[in-house]
Amino acid sequence: MPQTGSGILDVPAPSDLAGLAAEVRAAAGRGAPVEVRGSGEWWTDIPSGVALISVAGLDAVSDFNPADLVVTVGAGTPLDRLAACLAARGAWLPLDPPGSPSRTVGGVLASGSGGPLAAFYGPARDHVLGLAVVAGDGTVVRLGGRVVKNVAGFDLAKLVIGGWGAFGVIAEANLRLRARPAADRTEMWTGNRAWAVRTSTAALAAGATPAALEMVSPELAAQLGWGAGDAWLLAARAVGAGEGVAEELDLIAQATRTHSVLTAEGDGPWTPWRRAVGRWPVVLRIGAEPQSWADATALAERHLGRLLGASITVPRGTVRVGAERCSAELVRQLRSEAAGRGWPVTLERADAATRAEAGIWGALSPPVAQLTKQLKATLDPAGILAAPLLA
Repeated sequence: MPQTGSGILDVPAPSDLAGLAAEVRAAAGRGAPVEVRGSGEWWTDIPSGVALISVAGLDAVSDFNPADLVVTVGAGTPLDRLAACLAARGAWLPLDPPGSPSRTVGGVLASGSGGPLAAFYGPARDHVLGLAVVAGDGTVVRLGGRVVKNVAGFDLAKLVIGGWGAFGVIAEANLRLRARPAADRTEMWTGNRAWAVRTSTAALAAGATPAALEMVSPELAAQLGWGAGDAWLLAARAVGAGEGVAEELDLIAQATRTHSVLTAEGDGPWTPWRRAVGRWPVVLRIGAEPQSWADATALAERHLGRLLGASITVPRGTVRVGAERCSAELVRQLRSEAAGRGWPVTLERADAATRAEAGIWGALSPPVAQLTKQLKATLDPAGILAAPLLA
């Protein structure tokens, strides 16, 4: 049964789709508000008066044929266990969200999050071919399919991804994979803020398309041991055939006009990034234009004060910032100014009270807000799925 309280989850979890649907159906019958958790490592607290439904028991990796480069996986499957399973058969899921590598597939899809690899491979929704979702009345809804050309329900799946469980409980996903790359190399360069702005613009203008192109603030670089002093750091990761990897990194090196400070092979340098960002008590994600990331970072600093760090996925303009604490009012003020530039601000992480007051998404334009309410009413008619999207 779902439980209420506080702290890391310790909730008996259904072990199959039918059990999860029955649990949601029972909650709807009681009219009890619920939130969904996987490992419980991203949102570790539990709002008062809210019951929890866990998907941790839905952890099967099934229907995997490496030749198809598609896998069906339960929402409770930890990413690191999935990665090991895929690697053993030459496949790779280029999804690297912040937080512990043991975050669950369902939690990552619900947050819609991505990491540095989103620069080339896109955020979480770009890896999903289909979903099995339990709506708020316990109905199982299947969206999309297992092949790229099967797109029935696909747009709705994209709306559920990033909905933080407000539109339904993600139970199972069909994920699009890639072949494990023959070469995987990361290089890093450092400079001052002006250098960082100039270099990121030059790298994009030169046509660089690495797997990851991440600009890291001095504070975060120091946490990672990647830099020292007040230096910004540009980290580029290239994957593929050896010759292509070298050419991609050479292109970026020419744009930096500096010597690299670190070269590393494989995923090793990026696991500390995920863990460091995952330790920030408050995490906000700003969707700016690639050429405007410095303005978006400065905006966050003006409203939140001294940041724990900032990490920018340059080709997408995604600015992720961390803070020790933040009030709902400060989030509203930041969003108000960001809206003038057309930048959405997602409150990825904060305590339950701040999430409830500020909203994960905040305010939406009237047409989008109306569409969101209609979707919510359709998929959660009893209104029990309590993730606080809107302020």
